[in-house]
Amino acid sequence: MKKSQLPKLTPAEFEIMDAVWKAGELTVTEILHEINAANNRELKRSTIQVQVGRLEEKGWLIHRREGNKFIFQSTIPRNEASAAIVLDIGERIFGGSCVELVKAFFRRSAVSPEEIKQLRELIDKYEE
Repeated sequence: MKKSQLPKLTPAEFEIMDAVWKAGELTVTEILHEINAANNRELKRSTIQVQVGRLEEKGWLIHRREGNKFIFQSTIPRNEASAAIVLDIGERIFGGSCVELVKAFFRRSAVSPEEIKQLRELIDKYEE
């Protein structure tokens, strides 16, 4: 399966991928600690292990073995996955309209003057 055709992530799977993207590579135990600490929860190791197995089956994660540890890493960089997720949302919710997608962000959250400046620079870059 091509990386661009990876199956969609569930919210729980995204949490795991987020932890792996931030760290680069993690064991199941490390993923468990990261998710529990970030969300003030007490998930069980078996829950994470099942989800990690599903992410491997879907092609999002690969592992290597070091002694008795399995170390997991992403098959796709975060920026590529983010772009695919945003494009999918743009298609499904906004009918492919980039303008409507961006408007939703402006309506929902405060956009800093620095972010507006960066957006203008980005638009200028693509107009050239």
